[in-house]
Amino acid sequence: MKILTLILAGGTGSELSALTRHRAKTSVPFGGRYRIIDFCLSNCVHSGFSDIAVLAQYNPASLMDHIGMGKPWDLDRKRGGVFILQPTHYGEAATWYLGTADALCQNMALIRNSDADHLLVLSGDQVYLMDYRDMLKFHVESGRPVTLACKEVSARQRGRFGMVRLSRDGRVTEFQEKPKSSDFILASMGIYIFKRKFLIDILDRVGKDIVFDIIIPTIRRKGVSGYRIDTYWEDIGSIPTYYSASMRLLKNRNLITNKDWPIFTKGEGLAPARYSPSSEVSESIVAEGCIVRGRVRRSILFPGVVIEKEADVENSIIFNYSRIDRGAEIRRSIVDKNTYIGKKVHFGAEKCGRDPEELMNYCDMDSELKTNGITVAGKGVRIKYGTKIPAGLVLEPGSIVKV
Repeated sequence: MKILTLILAGGTGSELSALTRHRAKTSVPFGGRYRIIDFCLSNCVHSGFSDIAVLAQYNPASLMDHIGMGKPWDLDRKRGGVFILQPTHYGEAATWYLGTADALCQNMALIRNSDADHLLVLSGDQVYLMDYRDMLKFHVESGRPVTLACKEVSARQRGRFGMVRLSRDGRVTEFQEKPKSSDFILASMGIYIFKRKFLIDILDRVGKDIVFDIIIPTIRRKGVSGYRIDTYWEDIGSIPTYYSASMRLLKNRNLITNKDWPIFTKGEGLAPARYSPSSEVSESIVAEGCIVRGRVRRSILFPGVVIEKEADVENSIIFNYSRIDRGAEIRRSIVDKNTYIGKKVHFGAEKCGRDPEELMNYCDMDSELKTNGITVAGKGVRIKYGTKIPAGLVLEPGSIVKV
């Protein structure tokens, strides 16, 4: 049985604010050494699915550089493998993907020319471990043209997802898209399997969105099955959810570390981390190439990070090749790559004695961004000596800050 996998990786990830200014949401770093896209790709490889198209769009350079020819996932093959597709045109004006279904429509030639029996369609912005073969077996045995994966979530999470109700035989009977409240307990994970011939036929007649234009109408025709999973799964859609998912790893690294199901990624090729006699590290993930001379507690350091003597990092996530200089204090923060936080800077200070209006020229002012008090520095930020950054601010990439 042949499978073609399509990974939807075109979202802007606007709720991740400064973290997605210069990269696609799917290439945001996660867990100390990975990118979010690594989880879909690794799941596919372990499941034996090696014919994969990544449908990219927004800021694709980082994603394309990370995936390359697919070698870290053993996908650099003469037949099959992984390839990245962007919006194209055929003699007419090109447009961006106007939605998830439109992304499939714009790649109809790929779907038509494939000899696959079924299509696996994945959201590329989720972190989870899953054997897709089990879902495929369930899909084939159900006989229905569409199967979606679903997972039980708590009542407070239900407004973030499409919620589904299943019949006793596993058929999806109802779908609520991000309801304010719901007595449904199962959330759709954005993971679908379609019969290829069914999808070809329906894509000629649908609009822009998979959920509203394909899934819900097919539910009404009793054609959608629901496959329940109970494994680890995170939908990282905002600064608070990204932060909380990262912090959970410090309590249980086995959530994404499984010797029988490793997550592959493009390595940095750096030496092991180094610690000086003055360093103190506890309850943290420290990647290769890091140099730690200061104090690190309950934090995640990506490759190449430098924590200088007397610096104090707590409850924070520091991306690749950033440097925290001597005497700086970092609290409950996310610091993007290639950022320099200067000597005696207080980043994420609860009370800093500064008027926040002094910092507005450097901050994300798109909307009332809710960070839950998490402080964020975008890629390449430079913060000069002694500056105090209040908790909850988001500094735009490339800012040079001294107030």
